[in-house]
Amino acid sequence: MSLSDLASVGSFVSGFAVLTSLIYLALQVRQTERNQQISIRHSRVSRTVELHVALADHAAADAWLHGSGSPQEITQTELSQYISLCRALFFHFEDSFYQREERLLNDAAFETVVAGVRLLARSPGFRAAWRIARPNFGGRFLDFMDGVVASAVEPPMDLSVEAWKVAFASEASRTS
Repeated sequence: MSLSDLASVGSFVSGFAVLTSLIYLALQVRQTERNQQISIRHSRVSRTVELHVALADHAAADAWLHGSGSPQEITQTELSQYISLCRALFFHFEDSFYQREERLLNDAAFETVVAGVRLLARSPGFRAAWRIARPNFGGRFLDFMDGVVASAVEPPMDLSVEAWKVAFASEASRTS
């Protein structure tokens, strides 16, 4: 084998090594992107769970119930709590909205966010809180929220004990 043949073999091996390195690098980038997506989803779910746990607190639950649909019963402290809870939700929705625009949140996850906003926008208290907090937001998120809030036509959810008992009885009868 001549020196020229050895150089050709060496060039081929070098090219193959570069190709293998590029494939490995592509796999690593893909795995890093996947890990980033998992981290983003985990953060979003953690925020959502934290908000729900906060709402389970007795004082926050009263503030939420009074702020959502019983303005005649709300105290100044509860109003402050309610507005703060709504603002936390608005920031959560804003973050999810911009994650979606940056393609960090997939369509299915964003549909869940939109469904949550629509559900909450059925409450006059939530819409009033948006009106109060609205000047703190901007850009495309402002348009998104304005659109969802304006399209809220369904009545608010009935969060009464009576409504829950009716729903419970209906579900219990299905399994009996």
